[in-house]
Amino acid sequence: MSTITTSIETTDLTRRSTEAEWLDSADASPEQLEPVLRDLARFNGAMLGHRAVMTWLDAAVRRIPEGTELTLVDVGCGYGDLLRAIRGWAVARGRPIRLIGIDLSGETVRIARTATSDALDIEYQVVDIFDFIPSRPIDFVVSSLLTHHMSDEMIVTFVRWMEKTARRGWMIYDLQRHRVPFHFIGLMGRLTRLHPIVIHDGRISVARALTRAEWTARLREAGIAPGAVRLRWFLFRFVIGRVR
Repeated sequence: MSTITTSIETTDLTRRSTEAEWLDSADASPEQLEPVLRDLARFNGAMLGHRAVMTWLDAAVRRIPEGTELTLVDVGCGYGDLLRAIRGWAVARGRPIRLIGIDLSGETVRIARTATSDALDIEYQVVDIFDFIPSRPIDFVVSSLLTHHMSDEMIVTFVRWMEKTARRGWMIYDLQRHRVPFHFIGLMGRLTRLHPIVIHDGRISVARALTRAEWTARLREAGIAPGAVRLRWFLFRFVIGRVR
């Protein structure tokens, strides 16, 4: 198994970086965290991140009768913008679905709850995903821009957990380690006036992300058969989906 190495300062993208993002620090203040999360959601929306997830969901539910009640868990839910988008998707298609957002940060979950109308009926929990005990079976597990925060070993453990937990399918949406997005985040960040921390952490995120070959290796180590998962490229990001 490969090891995450090097520093972002070297801009060496041949290997994964180990540099920590500011948002992963325990020193992140609530005053700074909220605008950073909001700008992250804004930038991901501009990069059509939600669209990739909705496209996968459309395919995942194709064979499921419309009246079937489903449960979906978003791991590392952050600002909750993906879950709010999924609620809109479900309402537009008449799909009854219970939505649960999980995050390690209590402050992040507080911010997500504040940004989410009660009418959307989205549940948020502060919990480590590996300690999460669902009260009912989980149909789908999704994660967006999460796995680059994990080590190679944790990614393998996470994939195995999803494979065991999600009855109908799971999806990972994350960055590709490549020079184009590494430099693009700085340019677009300045043009769109993103919070400086979003630009700083965004470049680190790209340097921590996996290549296609590394994803193939992690899936193999997790025991996922090659034909069981579709790994699709989308605007220098990967959509890795498993539908049962």
